[in-house]
Amino acid sequence: MREIPSNELISNEWVEITEQINNLDSTIDIYLHEDNGQVSVNGGSFGAQVINTQAISMSDQNFYESLVNRLDLEIDLDFNFVETQEDNDIAVYYDTEININNDGGITLGLIVTNSIQDRYSYEIFLNEPALRDNNPYLRYAFIHELGHALGLEHPFDDSDGDIFNGQISPWSSAYPEETVMAYRDPLHGNWPNYYTENDLNALISIWGEEDEINYIKESVYELIEIKDYDGNLHAGASTSAQDQYKYQGEADLNGDGSKENIFTNAISGRWASVGSDGDFGDYGAGGSTRVVGTYNDPLILSGEVEAGGPHDSQTRFQNDLWADNLGLGVDGDFDSDGTQEVYWRTNDGSAYLRSLHHADGNIQYANYQNYAQMSDYLTSTGNSNLISTVVG
Repeated sequence: MREIPSNELISNEWVEITEQINNLDSTIDIYLHEDNGQVSVNGGSFGAQVINTQAISMSDQNFYESLVNRLDLEIDLDFNFVETQEDNDIAVYYDTEININNDGGITLGLIVTNSIQDRYSYEIFLNEPALRDNNPYLRYAFIHELGHALGLEHPFDDSDGDIFNGQISPWSSAYPEETVMAYRDPLHGNWPNYYTENDLNALISIWGEEDEINYIKESVYELIEIKDYDGNLHAGASTSAQDQYKYQGEADLNGDGSKENIFTNAISGRWASVGSDGDFGDYGAGGSTRVVGTYNDPLILSGEVEAGGPHDSQTRFQNDLWADNLGLGVDGDFDSDGTQEVYWRTNDGSAYLRSLHHADGNIQYANYQNYAQMSDYLTSTGNSNLISTVVG
């Protein structure tokens, strides 16, 4: 693909608006409208009005949140998803019709700016009925319009005196594989599902490169390069697992005083740790960034429990991961025997999981406890103050 100079993808007008938004609280708050029916919007230059909306599906919500969380790790802007229309910086709607010229023409996506009491915000409208049968195109439209809100312009826009390849025609300009701000059909038939290298270079030139990663608890991230101890991507799971790492919080798995970022993955049924340095090559002996291994329940080895049965803690652990039924509690060497421990809670409140770890942080084994067993253990080891943290 061709290289596009960053200045040919940057709109100073969009940048100035977003800078004013970001300067209020250093966070870009995004609202995804989840409901069907009528809703009042500000409408930018088209004026306040009531529109008919379609609900943004849960799968699309997850995609948009994952995409934004990934972008949050690459550019020096911080994003947050909010539940209400009030005080958002970017509101996104699936509209049932976008007619901006009253001529009956079909507009697939639209972004407008609002300035109310000197506070700027954006509204993004996506024509869901027109794009319903082509979900990758619908998602591309979101990426495209969000690109505008982050300061990007069309490669064929010469209003600021620069233009890509001398082409003012959208249909002779760049391809989507070169920039998501393009209008053409994809060169190879597939709509991009993330910003291209040209786009990221432009965004980084505007906002700077992220130098401090702040994961958001319970948000889902893409960890493309994470491997298990033996170097297998996603511990051998399919690539569909790579963008389904749910952030659980921090824990010190090897007791070295440095916390790792902990993720669970409902697709692979595994969990992972990412060290503070974010080095995805640090997965072998002594590593801190890896898909954490499985283990054999010692009760299976002793013959007390059937492998794969309902009392096999490894099987139950993996089933809870597949069901997204675990939340991180607290870590520590609770009984001071030199073995690092981590407590988890089940989201359905049925039990608590205590995992024990090797000196390099990989898992030795784990066992499930009820509330009385968990609280008795922490109380007997002088850690009763941690019970409320485990319960959550």
